[in-house]
Amino acid sequence: MLHDLALTSPLLILLFAALFTLVVDPFLPSTTEARSFWGRFGAGTSAMAILACAMLWKHGGNEMHTVAFGYHLSASPMSLFFTALVAMSAMLTHLSSPKYLVEQGSSYGEYYALLHFATFGMAVMVSSESLLSLFIGLEIMSMSIYVLVAFKRTSAASVEAGMKYFIMGSVASAFLLYGMAFLFGMSGGTSFIEIQRALAMPKPGQGGWLHLAVLMTMAAFLFKVAAVPFHMWTPDAYEGAPTPITGFMSSGVKVAAFGAFLKILYAALAGVGMSELHLPMATMLATFGVVTMTVGNLLALTQKSVKRMLAYSAIAHAGYLLLGCVASVPDGTLGAPYAVPTGAVPFYLVGYAVASLAAFAALSTVGSGGEELTGEAQLVGMGRRYPFAGAVLGLAMISLAGVPPTLGFFGKLQLLRDVLAVENGKYLPHVIILVLNSLVSAYYYLRVTVFVYMRPEGRTEREYVREPSLTWAMGIAMAALLIIGMLPYRAMTMAQTAGAGVRTAVASRHVAHELPAKAEPAAAAQK
Repeated sequence: MLHDLALTSPLLILLFAALFTLVVDPFLPSTTEARSFWGRFGAGTSAMAILACAMLWKHGGNEMHTVAFGYHLSASPMSLFFTALVAMSAMLTHLSSPKYLVEQGSSYGEYYALLHFATFGMAVMVSSESLLSLFIGLEIMSMSIYVLVAFKRTSAASVEAGMKYFIMGSVASAFLLYGMAFLFGMSGGTSFIEIQRALAMPKPGQGGWLHLAVLMTMAAFLFKVAAVPFHMWTPDAYEGAPTPITGFMSSGVKVAAFGAFLKILYAALAGVGMSELHLPMATMLATFGVVTMTVGNLLALTQKSVKRMLAYSAIAHAGYLLLGCVASVPDGTLGAPYAVPTGAVPFYLVGYAVASLAAFAALSTVGSGGEELTGEAQLVGMGRRYPFAGAVLGLAMISLAGVPPTLGFFGKLQLLRDVLAVENGKYLPHVIILVLNSLVSAYYYLRVTVFVYMRPEGRTEREYVREPSLTWAMGIAMAALLIIGMLPYRAMTMAQTAGAGVRTAVASRHVAHELPAKAEPAAAAQK
């Protein structure tokens, strides 16, 4: 039991931070310094969670010993990689928040508690090994994010955005729950291991229910990652939310959603049963990806608000990542028809999350009279008035556009290479569309840098927030974009290890023992 508790230490650190903030904050004085303490505390505990993930990753041997843990949570390389990534997103969001909240008149302690709870929910999602733990983590994250989007109580746009996100998110959760119910009825269990075993030995007559379960589960996750046609909530939610929370949504929420989605695709909905359905999952994902990236980029071209533009950009990047989900390699432990994802999606998420956090941290520095100034024309002169923030915003735009030698370029390069390797270039047309979309996106990303550096200043009154923790947030993000971009090999290797760890050792053993006879020749041929 103690061994398994140690393996969940990153989650326990995040949960402790949430509960401590919630209990202690009412006893602290309502001063700016007291509120700033919670930002530093949150960044410190998030860093501790990252350190715990690193220690577990380094020492290995991360298989749970007890059934109660092993069937619901894991500390696999994939879980640790994604947990560290969401903790990093939380750390930079905590650093970006204190001064911004004071300027906006929304400096309340519950903001930091909700941020911790959202991060804990994300960590549970990416560490889950059952439908129950996945849904619990999803709801903890979602409820916290709904409130954080509407946290600017005096802003009608923020409250409206939170309400829209809550209503549409509840519908998506209902779809997911129905899909999970059908999976439970088909397999007789809620853990990914039991679902894999059921699909390894498919029963006659279950095809229709499995079709329904897969389609409803996919629809729910397409909503969570903001894919077309479930993207309508994204622009309003991103624009109305506090700017640091918008950065947290574009990074942490997307990381958690794709981490859980990869587990559902490769650890649960995999095997002979899916092959016999003749349901073209990979083709469906690639098609959704192409449509999503095209719609997102075309709509982003017309936006004058940088926050709203980045919302449509997030939709486009969801399309890139959906296409990346088809990149897989054979599972050496189980053989055909089982596969594991490559490191394309995890590595791409690192670059996208860091660039998004850098961009929104830089946008958090601009305001006037308690109002945000995030329109393109309102950023004119930023490069001269606040050179560091201007440089961070410009670098983030360049990375999101995929310009070398930034991290965003190598993320796209890895994704393109892995997708092209699938079935001897089967998805070449999709890759060509992705490249064309990247060229389109370069226009609106680089347009922001033109406004920051090259347009003459107007008469708009603006203030620039200069605060140590916000500077640290921008500096860390900027350093990560440059250093990992120039030396990407180690991060790529870790992402590949994470992808290969989508199934736990106990899951592989259980499924291998119950593979149907007709899969054995294919497995032997694979070896």
